[in-house]
Amino acid sequence: MAERWYADTVTLKHFAHVGRLSVLTDFMTSFDPPYWTRAVHSEVLAGYESNESCRDILASSALASPADIPPEHLVDVFQTQIALGGGGVSGLEHLGEAECIVLADVEHCGVITDDNDAYDLISRRLGPERAQDTIDVLRASVRAGRIDASEAKQIADGIRNAGRHLRRVHRMTLLSNYFE
Repeated sequence: MAERWYADTVTLKHFAHVGRLSVLTDFMTSFDPPYWTRAVHSEVLAGYESNESCRDILASSALASPADIPPEHLVDVFQTQIALGGGGVSGLEHLGEAECIVLADVEHCGVITDDNDAYDLISRRLGPERAQDTIDVLRASVRAGRIDASEAKQIADGIRNAGRHLRRVHRMTLLSNYFE
């Protein structure tokens, strides 16, 4: 298992949207900070006015300060962003995931993401043990005794019921034993 985890915007918003950001931060703070990047922070900040979950994320002291990309790795970030589909019209699409992946590579740690393409890229580039998603975090939290399996199921159901998406590899109907 990685010694640090960077979370992307989607995953932070998943947990915050259902009022359970503490489950994700409890998982991450078992390791050393930082837990997010400057681009992820900026993506969350962009939703501050319109999204309560963004306000909750920004108010969380557990996340610590975001990591900055060293200048010598900026080209790697942009190449990774292109590998994820490019920056879109704004130039900012996939920037948070790209920063997380590059820092995880440089620092030999992992990334928590529910973005299918980012997860696949992390698994290929860094190895599957350095890629986690919401379900992996919930399973680890159950194993550690922080939450029980039925609570993990409620969190996952709440995320989906809010119209948010978990990775496509997970069944649409999840039972409590899926988290054990």
